Amino acid sequence: MHLVSNSSSTLPADVWVPSSEIVRPQQGVQYALGLFRNFDKDEYETSVEVYYKDLKNQIDYADNYVPDISQEVEDAFVFGIGRAYGAEFFLRKSRGKVNGWIGYTLSRTERSFPDIEDGRWYPAVYDRTHDLSVVVNYQPGKKWEFGAVFIYGSGRLYTPVRGFFFIEQSLNLFYGPRNSARLDAYHRLDLSATYTPKPNSKSDYRGSWTFSVYNVYNRRNPFFVNFETDTNFQTGTTSITGSKITIFPLIPSITYNFKWNQK
Repeated sequence: MHLVSNSSSTLPADVWVPSSEIVRPQQGVQYALGLFRNFDKDEYETSVEVYYKDLKNQIDYADNYVPDISQEVEDAFVFGIGRAYGAEFFLRKSRGKVNGWIGYTLSRTERSFPDIEDGRWYPAVYDRTHDLSVVVNYQPGKKWEFGAVFIYGSGRLYTPVRGFFFIEQSLNLFYGPRNSARLDAYHRLDLSATYTPKPNSKSDYRGSWTFSVYNVYNRRNPFFVNFETDTNFQTGTTSITGSKITIFPLIPSITYNFKWNQK
């Protein structure tokens, strides 16, 4: 199975394509070297790992691709190679009133196609240079448990619009280099508090309340960029305006969880 993304649109538009007579099965060889070590009787877990992945039979849309339901999607593909490389760092505290983990990845994912910009290496649409996750849990007693999750990641790549021109009063766009622009970085903070009224109950039934806030500081992470065109043929003027569309603002929630043991 191949995952193909149309980078000329900032709206995620991924398509899964099976291998066929035209689309050859992709191949990959990954090399990895890591150091893993625990400390203080396994209370702390650490690891550092570097990797390099060599990819063949990669697919992408041709430069002149335009969605057309009358065209076989395989006819719009070009084929080439890819590579991915980076380093991963991990630290985890597994015991104690305060526990959690930190994970960070620095990486690049690139593609090269003879039919796209003369084989220039460019980042894949899902390339994520920075990827950081921080999870912290604090349990001061048996009844209460508090949690915090912070996530940071590089924004999604896309091919930007550089200009436009008219052919017989039909507006046409032309684009910059493949995947040469990136949306704003994605980051958010989630907080939660879980209350268990009877943590020492020997009953077969046990319940707890969870109070949480998603995206505490209401970060407006852009999901995609919407381009709107305003053309006045009488005056011969045209303007294109891009606006960032965001979803999932600050969202509070209350959840009741319960479980029981069947005899």
